[in-house]
Amino acid sequence: MSIFDLVNPFSYITPLHADDEEVEASEVAAVVASDPVEETAAADEPEEVEEEEEAVEEEEEEEEEEYEDHAPAIKEACGDTLSCKSLKHHYEECAARVDDGSKESCAEELLHFMHCVDQCAAPQIFDKLK
Repeated sequence: MSIFDLVNPFSYITPLHADDEEVEASEVAAVVASDPVEETAAADEPEEVEEEEEAVEEEEEEEEEEYEDHAPAIKEACGDTLSCKSLKHHYEECAARVDDGSKESCAEELLHFMHCVDQCAAPQIFDKLK
């Protein structure tokens, strides 16, 4: 048993049907499938709904195509700077020892290296934001 089993961050939230019996998924699916409101709404104007959905999808695709993430390239370049290069070397040495059978963890080396990369990259990334 871990400490995370003892602490539940959502313990203050009560379930939606706390006093009701448990409802199986098949019963819920049967109720949803027989809902007359959805059937009448879908039968009224399906062509207009489809056209609106297509227009929204096209707009989302256009927005996605415009964005280019510069962060990975910036972080890669920062990993090769003089200030972070020694930390990268320490991490790579540790990883090599682990590959050779050592039971140590390279978490500390990795965290130091990532901290250095983040400190270098953060100002450059924020400069690239619109």
